[in-house]
Amino acid sequence: MVSFEFSDEQSEFQKTLAEFTRKQLLPGYRDRAASTTFPFDILRQLGELGVLGIGLPEQYGGTGAEDPIMLGLATETLAYGDVNLASAPIQIGLIGSQLVHASDEVRQHYLPAMIEGRETVAIALTEPGSGSDAAAMTTVARPVDGGWRLTGEKTAISWACNASAALIYARDPGSKRAAGVSCYLVPLDAEGVSVHHMPGMGCLPLGWGSIHLDDVLVPESHLVGEPGKGFQAVMSHFDFSRAAIGLMCLGAAQVSLDEAATYATDRHAFGKPIADYQGVSFQIAEHTTYLEAARWMCYHALWLREENKPHTSLASMSKWWPPVVAKNAIEAAMKIHGNLGYSTEFPLQQRHRDVMAYLVADGTAEIQKRIIAKDVFDRGSVVY
Repeated sequence: MVSFEFSDEQSEFQKTLAEFTRKQLLPGYRDRAASTTFPFDILRQLGELGVLGIGLPEQYGGTGAEDPIMLGLATETLAYGDVNLASAPIQIGLIGSQLVHASDEVRQHYLPAMIEGRETVAIALTEPGSGSDAAAMTTVARPVDGGWRLTGEKTAISWACNASAALIYARDPGSKRAAGVSCYLVPLDAEGVSVHHMPGMGCLPLGWGSIHLDDVLVPESHLVGEPGKGFQAVMSHFDFSRAAIGLMCLGAAQVSLDEAATYATDRHAFGKPIADYQGVSFQIAEHTTYLEAARWMCYHALWLREENKPHTSLASMSKWWPPVVAKNAIEAAMKIHGNLGYSTEFPLQQRHRDVMAYLVADGTAEIQKRIIAKDVFDRGSVVY
């Protein structure tokens, strides 16, 4: 029999996070989200709660084996209070799952610091001429005595302006496409590295920016994973981060619908609460339905990963559709609030801009649909 119940441990963890979210995150979300200052004080609190080490080795302060469902619960629950901070478990999980294949020197320095919330690390894959076509990157790693010299530019990098280091993906001279791409851990204060802020319409605290590398020396100890296998490694980890991102957007949408339901109950027009009008109540009903469907699709993708079953296609579905569902739900909540929904005094307009980023970030809908379509066509025709 199929069970949709979370385990007792997962339920207790979610309950603890929900209490923290309502008391510590939700009240200050609007002000934090309108600032470019990264809230390291709250990140350290998340570290104390054990949120930042999900699926990372216990010897560095993590929970141990990869736990996709727990990661999904964490991001969805935290996003109810702050969609930007909810990205921290995803980012650190994505980075950490690659750093476990780095040298002991790199692991010892960065993994405990990230899990405790003392440092952040960016993931730098996108370039000015290779966004969706990530394998077309031009950043080059030239071999030299003792390591490599990296030259190139990365753009639209989340966490660039608050990170102490970045995973830089660069190719061997003369290599093409995914072949010959390796991953390097580069401290952002290294000689030849410059970081520039790229102001956006949302996700301001996450420090969106570009990273320029001018003949930057990277020692052999800072190679992450196998040489020439960096591109394949990061793509495999995107399968769990994509579903978690979907849940993160849905968490932000859920709190927006809850706020709309409360407002519709309290706000009166023509002698009765506006919740009594179908034009309002049906909107809430419809978007609640979409959220529920999208939510379980994301958890299905995470469950498949936990069971070590194919899940790339479902992960792509979880990345393109839930952010759209979330954006639409937040828009409906804004309209139900009338002029207050558009006001900067309320958090709805801020959530709308923050969630919109994920219509593009970490893979556009068009890229995800290409992945899904390829899976459908590769399966061939089936006669029932």
